[in-house]
Amino acid sequence: MKKILLSALVALSAQSIWADEYNYLTVAYNSVEQSIALGTVKKITFQGGNCVVSTTEGEFSYPLSQMEKMRFTADPTAIERLPLQAEGLKCMGNNLTVGQKGLLHIYNTSGALVRVANVAQAGSVINLGILPKGVYIVRMGDKTIKVSR
Repeated sequence: MKKILLSALVALSAQSIWADEYNYLTVAYNSVEQSIALGTVKKITFQGGNCVVSTTEGEFSYPLSQMEKMRFTADPTAIERLPLQAEGLKCMGNNLTVGQKGLLHIYNTSGALVRVANVAQAGSVINLGILPKGVYIVRMGDKTIKVSR
């Protein structure tokens, strides 16, 4: 009996550790996904046939008849909700200023990795002019932004 109880406690503690890794609420509706940072979510309610997500940025309403799924994710899966700027990642024109050292990853909207840069100095500028015009996801450490060029 003690073994079963101990196993259950270990499983429950592991689940709470995994839950801490979720940063986004991702809603799929009408063949579109939208990711909302959990830090901005104030409450989720159901009113008049809609799921209403209240955030610090406003309210998002999803018709229940069009909702496909709602889940928590560690990373955003929908690029339309990514910030255009983040602390340590700023883009002006074709120049991306990086505020920390480390590996920088750039993905296209299909999810393919198109460039990796090893940033040796904080404050370095990466020229994005070599990339074809389009929308890209830039990721460095725990920061992710959307870049249009």
